[in-house]
Amino acid sequence: MSIRRLPSLNALRAFEAAARHGNFSRAAAELHVTHAAVSHQVRALEEEAGLALFHRTGRAVVLTDAGRSLLTVLSQAFDQIAEGWAQAKGEVGGPVTVSVEPSFAARWLVLRLGKFSRAHPDIDLRLIPSSAVTDFERQDVDIGIRYGRGGWSNVTSERLFEATVYPVCAPSLLQAAEAAGKPIRVAEDLRFQTLIHEETTAHWKAWLDAAGVRNARWASRGPLFVEASLALQAAAAGQGVALGNDPLAMADLSEGRLVRLFELETPDDEAYWLVYPERSARKAKVQAFRAWIREEAGLLPAEIAGIKTTTRARAAKPTPSA
Repeated sequence: MSIRRLPSLNALRAFEAAARHGNFSRAAAELHVTHAAVSHQVRALEEEAGLALFHRTGRAVVLTDAGRSLLTVLSQAFDQIAEGWAQAKGEVGGPVTVSVEPSFAARWLVLRLGKFSRAHPDIDLRLIPSSAVTDFERQDVDIGIRYGRGGWSNVTSERLFEATVYPVCAPSLLQAAEAAGKPIRVAEDLRFQTLIHEETTAHWKAWLDAAGVRNARWASRGPLFVEASLALQAAAAGQGVALGNDPLAMADLSEGRLVRLFELETPDDEAYWLVYPERSARKAKVQAFRAWIREEAGLLPAEIAGIKTTTRARAAKPTPSA
């Protein structure tokens, strides 16, 4: 049996932490050592390799090509060691860290977490609500749920839901419009109502165009919210008419806080996606979460759908179960 010729594992750990954080001080804090100790270990590793792993410019450190290659290998190796160690200790579950678009988290995911807990009592979910794109190499995140067009680099992207939109409002607003002699019967009647916007008026313009309403300059008026959940909350409070989609508006519609005004819905070129790096796909706890959320989204199991690390799932309508 050949003898493995490995450099110091402490030096490898120091390098991997520094490369992942892009900073020696944060690596030192993670490893509970000094900045000088991390720097010394990395220098020793570079001397043994006979090449530079970082470009050093002042306080900043940037990986060289060799450093990037080594980081990829080490990150996968340390992930496998951590997973194997947890399994050896009988810790087959442990937390799954999910970075999730805030509106989706509040209005769809948290309503179903009880199901996941009952199915996987040994796995805890750690949710990080964020609209930012996750850097899986530097952030402690296993898997993410994003709203966008897909195609993010260095991750697998599986489409969960199409995002088709339609007007919704509170039942009280419908009653008030009727009482005021301005009932909402056709799309043109929306000119008498406050339209609630989420980030951009583009969705309202697309829906009104599809409804045959032209030159609706009045459609740009109304409050603007950064997140869709806030726009829907304002609509449920009777403050105007918002555009909703099935994943976000479903609970309010089923419980009567919102009503759908028209059958017409328009497609959006953005959708909800499950995203994860290849290393996460190997973790049993991530596989469990991925399988569960695909089932909740009404999708076929990944194995039957033929999902691999570089392919995307076909869109599906969400199921109404809570």
